[in-house]
Amino acid sequence: MKLLIRRALAADPALGPEKVRDLLAENGRITRIAAGITPPRGCAVVDARGLWLFPGFVDAHVHAREPGDGKAEDLRSLGRAAAAGGVTSALAMPNTSPPCDSPSLLKDLRARARRKCAVNLFFAAALTRGRAGRALTGLEKLSAAGAAAFTDDGGWLSDRDLFEEALRRAWDLGAPVLQHSEDFSVTGPGVVNLGPVSRRLGLPGIDRRAETLALRSDLASLRRAGGRLHIQHLSCAASVGLLRRAKAAGLPVTAETCPHYIALTENDVPAGGADLKMKPPLRAEADRRALIGGLADGTIDMVATDHAPHPAAEKAKGLLRAPFGVIGLETLAAACLTHLVFPGHISRARLTQLLSSNPAGLLGLRTKGSLLPGMDADLALIDPTAEYEVKPPFFSRSENSPFKGRRLRGAVVLTVSEGRVVHRRRR
Repeated sequence: MKLLIRRALAADPALGPEKVRDLLAENGRITRIAAGITPPRGCAVVDARGLWLFPGFVDAHVHAREPGDGKAEDLRSLGRAAAAGGVTSALAMPNTSPPCDSPSLLKDLRARARRKCAVNLFFAAALTRGRAGRALTGLEKLSAAGAAAFTDDGGWLSDRDLFEEALRRAWDLGAPVLQHSEDFSVTGPGVVNLGPVSRRLGLPGIDRRAETLALRSDLASLRRAGGRLHIQHLSCAASVGLLRRAKAAGLPVTAETCPHYIALTENDVPAGGADLKMKPPLRAEADRRALIGGLADGTIDMVATDHAPHPAAEKAKGLLRAPFGVIGLETLAAACLTHLVFPGHISRARLTQLLSSNPAGLLGLRTKGSLLPGMDADLALIDPTAEYEVKPPFFSRSENSPFKGRRLRGAVVLTVSEGRVVHRRRR
């Protein structure tokens, strides 16, 4: 297939200064990007005047729910939701049922994804058997089976000896360790941020120390063991400070935050109910501002959705009993544009780093994350003037979006994955 996108504002710092360009994709790769490209014979042409062109977004933190809970999400619906948000590559977490802790299951999931998923889906394998935190998995065999990273996501590997052994072994395999930094002894029965909102609602709160104490311990382990450590879903100002100091000291650590932490606070929880229940929880305005500052100055490396679908019946159980987690793939681009780019906190070029090139680098995806010739034709074309209210139906099988009822600006109008159009929105 040949595809020519004409007169788009190309947002990729690898190209140099931003300007309006044409992009030609042939046989799944970008072959030219310049002004005034003549379409070759048999080429589909997209008029992109007034639109912004980004490298396809790479989401380093999603939950597919297959196997185990296909009613909430399966690989096919996950792919549709990702494509609708301009996401052309995603990393699926291993907290499925059963957990992805064996080479045979990993190979099966990769084969299923190739058949069913509209975008490039990669898989993280579990760090410990059954994600139980007691014995490491066969990292070497899982790597040979195609694991792109290792994590016990949803659980904190608190055993320092095991964690440091995992860092060393994963380093030898060229893979990052992704850590959900949360000291569960501090979290206790908490369901929302510990603070005025939790007290007003009469709900058990989650102290910020659950995150910061675990993060401090993880960074100390990295200092001792070496390796490549990636911290998932940072939520509070103190964590940004810890990360900033660790990077200044030269530690090989990266981190992500999520769209909901840069757009919402604990004050939004009473109106949103269990659709705003996630872990870590929404924090205070000062935390939100610190996270935005960390994204702007390079302390935080990327934005990932932590897309965590749950059936409506489960979320209807209320803040105390509903499961943690929110969906985010379909609103990733619009939430970041609305709350980061349009207010002037970051540039389009920085957004490309946060959503495309940095997560591609984390996962070793050398032909993704850029609009340069020779890269995979993974593209997200966005209308910056389109404003819309977030509401069902969603492409995801679940509807637990924290942005429901809110207006966002910046709609994905076309998503291309390795030269194939996988999503098209009516303008």
